[in-house]
Order: sequence, then C-alpha cells, then structure tokens
Amino acid sequence: MLTLKNLFYVLVFGVVMYAGIQQALEMGDSREWPTAEGVITESRITSSYKTSSEKGWHGSRYEYEVRVQYAYSVDGVSYSGKHLRIRPNQYSSEEHAQQELAEYPVGQRVRVYYNPKEPERSLLKHI
Repeated sequence: MLTLKNLFYVLVFGVVMYAGIQQALEMGDSREWPTAEGVITESRITSSYKTSSEKGWHGSRYEYEVRVQYAYSVDGVSYSGKHLRIRPNQYSSEEHAQQELAEYPVGQRVRVYYNPKEPERSLLKHI
C-alpha cells in the first residue's frame, strides 16, 4: 500500500527522471543546432560553500562556476543567452574555473548554438 510519503518519493523520482531525460535529449539535439556569431557581454566566477556527508565525501568545500552572458542575433532579432552548456559545470578548484573564464573575456566573439525552433534558447558548448 502506498503511503503519502512513498507517493511523494515516487513523484519526486519521476520529476527528476523527466528532467534528466529532457536534458539528455536537448544535449543531443543541440549538436545539430545552427550557429550565430555572438559577443560576450559579461563573464565572472561565482562561488558557493557546500557541505555534505553524501556521495563519498564528508565536510565542506567551495564550488566555483563560470557564468557568462552573451548577445547574438538570428534573422535580425536580438537575443541574449547565459548558458555555456546544457548543464552547469562546477569546479572544486578556483584555478580550473579561472582557466575556463579566460576563454570568455568581455568583448570576445563566440559561436552561439541556438535552437532553430526557439532561437532564444542557446548555448556556447556541447560538452
């Protein structure tokens, strides 16, 4: 017999699975997306302090993420995007985040992959 608590867990599991499948499909689809030239308008690193006793590590640490914003246009319509990849990439080392950030200085011209059906959806890398 399903209790309310078990039903909640089943629903959460279903939502997580759905999101993961959608993300995987979009990642594959993005390899076929057309490109447009864009320009980096903002780039920075954010950090967050994480604590955990799960997944084999115990304690706390900082995680770093490269955040960018870029402008591009498709068929004369201007858009802005903020996704390097489908999934955010977090680093445990600020040095590694700085290495990626160096690829995206403000003013840098970039290739933007955009969804042809929804040009406002875009990213810079497939990996």
